[in-house]
Amino acid sequence: MTSDRVAVGVLALLMSVPVAAVPTAPAPRPSPRFPVGHALEGLPTSETPGAVYSRDPAHPLNELHTLLFTQDQVPEEIAAVLPAERADRRDVDFFVKGWQFGKRKGTTTDRVVFGGDVRVSALTSVGADRRKRLLELLSTVSTVEQVAAMPELKAPVTRILFQWDVLSVWWRLETSRKWGRSDDTELLTALAKTVRALALPRNELTALPAGTAELTKQFAHHNKPKDGATPYLPPLPFDGPPTSAWVEVDRKAGKLFRGDQALRASRIFLNAGDRASSAGLVTTAAQQAGRVEVPDGTEVALVLSLVAFDTDLKPVATPVIDEVRVRRLSGPFKLTADNPTSSKDGMDHWIYFRSRAGSALGGEAFRFVPDTTQGLFLEYGSAKHTTFAAQCALCHRTDTNTPSLPRGVSVLNPINRPRVADAATNRFRVAEDEMRPVADRLRDRLNPKGE
Repeated sequence: MTSDRVAVGVLALLMSVPVAAVPTAPAPRPSPRFPVGHALEGLPTSETPGAVYSRDPAHPLNELHTLLFTQDQVPEEIAAVLPAERADRRDVDFFVKGWQFGKRKGTTTDRVVFGGDVRVSALTSVGADRRKRLLELLSTVSTVEQVAAMPELKAPVTRILFQWDVLSVWWRLETSRKWGRSDDTELLTALAKTVRALALPRNELTALPAGTAELTKQFAHHNKPKDGATPYLPPLPFDGPPTSAWVEVDRKAGKLFRGDQALRASRIFLNAGDRASSAGLVTTAAQQAGRVEVPDGTEVALVLSLVAFDTDLKPVATPVIDEVRVRRLSGPFKLTADNPTSSKDGMDHWIYFRSRAGSALGGEAFRFVPDTTQGLFLEYGSAKHTTFAAQCALCHRTDTNTPSLPRGVSVLNPINRPRVADAATNRFRVAEDEMRPVADRLRDRLNPKGE
């Protein structure tokens, strides 16, 4: 994993509330996940559709989301850090140099359900039954008129979240040699038609709320860093003020955070104590050939915002925040079993996902992802079943084998050509430009003869 982000001001929505207002029912929860401490912590308990885009779990939109994002499968790899893998190994014997790399090949006994209401689909194959049902469901949201008639998709943010979900799976099936690349013209066209049917005009997309008000309201009281199991959200300056200790870092983005890979705009923010120190650290990293010295307590934040397609089928980087990652050089900086940090050697991280269910149904728009949460990390090259702590520690730890990587802060690697950003919209324009191959393929899929 790597780093990106910055903060938007406070959005005050003034609403007059009737004296005898009728309380609204709480938003239904999506399909349940295994709880903290479970051997399958954080994974869905089943492939049964839950309330994600509609309060009725049986609604076609919920079934469609489940078919696109949830799959019962055998992982390609099983990480050694998983509870079941470490049953007979003491922490003191396990958390030694290289602990995060331990793994084995998956077998049929490792089959489990992955995905659900998460940031990246777990879909790796489309069987005959799934394909048949996908085509049936996609046909109900394949035109502008069908989408307009569906009250669940009336809210612009909900509509764009759903468009992105469909878009991300379509792009995987179109391009991924390893995960689902397909010659199934009928299915690929059906997915592309739904992406087009869900489109909004560019001016509406750029005016969408980022979600920072909801994010800060949920986690603002978690303003003291503790450990990876407890939320921590520093006062990020998403859109300023200029006096903030945080600076936005422009850079050459790695493959994982290019628009045509992530389908999101990625912004990185850095705080080295005060604004002058933060800017100076970035400048030094850019000018120095070797590893730059990063002060203890330095924090980095990655903010990922959705890229959508407008009614002209042009990519638009929206303000809609989909994920936030915060990293901190917390210490102690020694690899030990009892080191409380995420990397076990001094680096902490805190991750927040936008919840489709919370955003669409009036619940909490974001959810915190503890260190010990499990997932399937397809975007990193293999269908590996592991924890967020172990996956992040592959790149972000203070004891690293990469000579130029400064204490796990990847953005300060000289090869990334870091520099202080001069405009908050830089990364949005870059992401849109990087999305051109996606736009070209989408148009070709919808109009294969160039008519």
